[in-house]
Amino acid sequence: MRNLCIVGLQWGDEGKGKIVDYYADRFEAVVRYNGGSNAGHTIVIGGRTFVFHLLPSGSLKKKKLLIGPGVALDPLTLRDELDLIAKEGGQADLLIDSRCTVVTPLEKEMDAFIEGLRGDNPIGTTKRGIGPSYAMRALRLVPRAGDLDNGTFDMSSAVAFYRSFMKTLPDLESWTSASRRILEGRTGDVGGTVMDLNEKGHSVMFEGAQGVLLDLVYGTYPYVTGAHTIATYVPAGLGIPNSALGDVMGVAKAYTTRVGGGPFPTEMFDETGDKIRREGKEYGATTGRPRRIGWLDLVALKYAVRLNGVSELALTKLDILTKVREMKVCTAYSVDGRETSDFSKALPRLASVRPVYKELPSFSGADLKDEQLPRVVEDFVGYLEDELRVKVTLVSTGEERSATIRRSI
Repeated sequence: MRNLCIVGLQWGDEGKGKIVDYYADRFEAVVRYNGGSNAGHTIVIGGRTFVFHLLPSGSLKKKKLLIGPGVALDPLTLRDELDLIAKEGGQADLLIDSRCTVVTPLEKEMDAFIEGLRGDNPIGTTKRGIGPSYAMRALRLVPRAGDLDNGTFDMSSAVAFYRSFMKTLPDLESWTSASRRILEGRTGDVGGTVMDLNEKGHSVMFEGAQGVLLDLVYGTYPYVTGAHTIATYVPAGLGIPNSALGDVMGVAKAYTTRVGGGPFPTEMFDETGDKIRREGKEYGATTGRPRRIGWLDLVALKYAVRLNGVSELALTKLDILTKVREMKVCTAYSVDGRETSDFSKALPRLASVRPVYKELPSFSGADLKDEQLPRVVEDFVGYLEDELRVKVTLVSTGEERSATIRRSI
């Protein structure tokens, strides 16, 4: 079996955690390759909800867990998640790459400080310090996980930098002591471990954070995250060759959501949007903020599929659309009176485009509890396959792990 990358194709919150959990049994290890604790991957089992911000979502399946060097690591958040696993009677088999960028309390302060400078035009950061930690890594002013583990990093330059614009600084001494205890004996070479597993005949699953449209370079800048979110970042984010990437499964909701500021062409401001939010429990796993709701955007989705080389698609939250009476998808944008289905061309003007909708048969009230989807729902899925030119191999029909249908193709 080849390695598999799970990547979100929208603005995050697509349900990647559930998909990773569903497939984890097939793989020896699950690896986080990007982002930080601003991500929230949710898994529901037997009515109980588990949210992971740093630990890969294979933790509940007792898989080997790897956190690659492309991740911005908050040691205290990691401690909380390890404690959660321990309370469940488990012990995480975890390896953290020694080259991981570490998020210190200083970066969290900077995150809030910069967001405050934006005044009436905030980007909606979670203030978890992710972007500043990557920026400070580029400035060589933040420790790596291995630096904390072996006690070799001098923070005096970073402290001097922060004092140039902050009157008071958080307590670093106690944070450093706690972080070292958490990381002790857990750091090493994740990329080498992935390759060793492959050489022994084991497959590995790569778990992405956030979504394609939040990518630092290819997303809706500046309303993006501080990291690369596309599948092609896996080799760079882990230190493995391109040939080890394997297959790419894209995850998308049957509608679209977004948290924070930024353009959102299909955003809904009516009762239908409100109902989707309520029924879909669309509130941020990290911040608890209400998510903005919109119809499925095929223009953006085609862009994400192409950019990531998606080989198959997992479609989530399909059951939520059985609660509403209408069904639309966006097939093009109107820009200055001209239609385009090219997301890249529309991107500079995304805040002013008008969505062009196609109305589809509603499947309000449809029963999705059986393994076989109703014909009207199958027709919808088939339409998406034709438009995106990729097969939908997995359909999520509820929040529980068991509410998942593997489609025969």
